[in-house]
Amino acid sequence: MADQRDFDLALSTKWFAKEPPAFPLPSMKALGPCTSTYGWTWEQDFSDTTKILICAVLWADTKAMTKVRVTWKRSDPLGTVKAEQKHYRAPPPPSEENLDKAHKLYGENIAAWAEDTMGTTVGDGECWTLIHRALMDIADTYRQYGKEPPLVSQGRTHGYPILNITAPSVGSNAGLLQLADVRRGDILELKSAHFHIITEEAPKKVPGQWGKWQKGAGEKNIRLSHHTAIVVGVEGDAVKVVEQNGSVPGGVGVERYDLGDTGMKRGEVDVFRVVGETMGGGGLTVEWDDE
Repeated sequence: MADQRDFDLALSTKWFAKEPPAFPLPSMKALGPCTSTYGWTWEQDFSDTTKILICAVLWADTKAMTKVRVTWKRSDPLGTVKAEQKHYRAPPPPSEENLDKAHKLYGENIAAWAEDTMGTTVGDGECWTLIHRALMDIADTYRQYGKEPPLVSQGRTHGYPILNITAPSVGSNAGLLQLADVRRGDILELKSAHFHIITEEAPKKVPGQWGKWQKGAGEKNIRLSHHTAIVVGVEGDAVKVVEQNGSVPGGVGVERYDLGDTGMKRGEVDVFRVVGETMGGGGLTVEWDDE
């Protein structure tokens, strides 16, 4: 159990009696991006019904978790309400060995799932939906076969962060992808990013000069405020990604982002390794431990 102090549950607002309950509370959201879940049960006797609500909240950045159990009588919620809280420490950072195991377990399946969606629109067509749907589908399959499912995205956190790159930077960003061991199936999160991309084109005949050809080239600038993509290849300082609502508006396509000194001009990039629910804090459940 963690040393986290109990939250003010503001029971006088009767948030727990709403459907759905108004959870997580503002004091919990103030600690950072988080996800939550809840579950109801009730007990019937001759005179009244006792309702039991269990809520859980998991913070994306720390993977710490808090559970809240609230009980009350339906006839008098405020007069009978009781609540208790339990706080769970964040798991320790995974070792390089465990990160390698996580990639072998999930990475290739994530990349292959993304490549299979090429030319389609997944969900609402937003970039984040692509990785969220991928992890949800893969998690369901793993559960069916009795294997530990991957931890689904918590906001814009997609497992364990293995690399952060900013541009412009004091030093060189060359070689960082190799140092961090970025692989297929890792997740790219871009923020306020600007890329200058030089593209090669097929050679063209030089007008008026018989037998002479000129190597074609083009260039483009890409600016992204917030963007999520799935790594499907690493080429030097560049990553090949499958993305949605990027190179193909509202659909799934392929792009190449140079994260080295020549390609990325401004912004921030985080790379995440998808991990299992146990490594990521156990996942959100509404089970209550009575110890």
